[in-house]
Amino acid sequence: DGMKVVVTGSLTLYPPRGQYQIEIISISPLGQGDLYLAYEALKKKLEEKGYFAPERKKPIPDKAMKIGVSTSPTGAAVRDIISTIERRFPLATVYFRPTLVQGEGSAEDITSAILDFQKTNVDVIIIGRGGGSLEDLWSYNTELVADAIYNSSIPIISAVGHETDFTIADFAADMRAATPTAAAELVTPVTISDIEDIIDSSEDFMMSEIIESIRDYRERIKELSAPSVLRRLSERIKINMQLIDDYETRTAQGMKRLFVNMSQKIQSLESHCKSLYPLSPLDKGFAILESEGKIITRDETLGNYIMVDIVRSKEKASATINKVIPLDKKLKSEILLNK
Repeated sequence: DGMKVVVTGSLTLYPPRGQYQIEIISISPLGQGDLYLAYEALKKKLEEKGYFAPERKKPIPDKAMKIGVSTSPTGAAVRDIISTIERRFPLATVYFRPTLVQGEGSAEDITSAILDFQKTNVDVIIIGRGGGSLEDLWSYNTELVADAIYNSSIPIISAVGHETDFTIADFAADMRAATPTAAAELVTPVTISDIEDIIDSSEDFMMSEIIESIRDYRERIKELSAPSVLRRLSERIKINMQLIDDYETRTAQGMKRLFVNMSQKIQSLESHCKSLYPLSPLDKGFAILESEGKIITRDETLGNYIMVDIVRSKEKASATINKVIPLDKKLKSEILLNK
């Protein structure tokens, strides 16, 4: 609608209504047309806003296990996408959201489909449809759809039209696919055949490793079972037994020396404790002076007491202090020598 065209044909009359009409032989666009101009204007606007910047594009996962698909339920695109995914990577799950792809309300429905997928946990989203005219593909050239793609938290692949068709959605998406089938191939870079090849390769590698290990163990068993190995093993056992005997003897001798040393230390401590015992001098003939059960120390003078008790090892006597005579050092020495 709104396109200016050049029509070539013949002018005829429609008799029942009396209307003139043109029987068209050929038709071609005149200039770029209003839709194309609107497309270029929107493309320039969004490019200036950074919608197409490479640094903002999200990477497509290598192994997408959950794939969201938004396209028409009646077109060939959905069949091509699903069949390609099932053939290349049947382990993946496809979440299909039927979508209006042209006509009134289609841009809004495409936007709603993208928003619906934001509430799921799919790994990647494919939006697209089969080929058509610029007017047929116009829903994917709207700012509404571009905003939804730009704000998506999930990577989006745009697969709109044929290889020569470029839409605003293609530029805004994280990746552009030439066709819906190509989009299905892009989300399945690793196919089931690749996985089978990896499994087969891993199986071959494991088998070769196991066979090599068995061969190594077999050689080691042969070496260990040789008579020379058995002799060396017997000699090692004998040497170790001798070492054990030696360790046992050395340990016993060390324990014996330890017990003797400990016994000597205990005896020394016992003698020291006996020497510190206050009553031990009694056994040597000395006596202790007490007053009312309290020992009179050497620093105290007997002049402070009237009655004292003389305590010996086997007897105790009471004495009255009549006179106290201080002794000098010489007299003390003579007394001790007399004793």
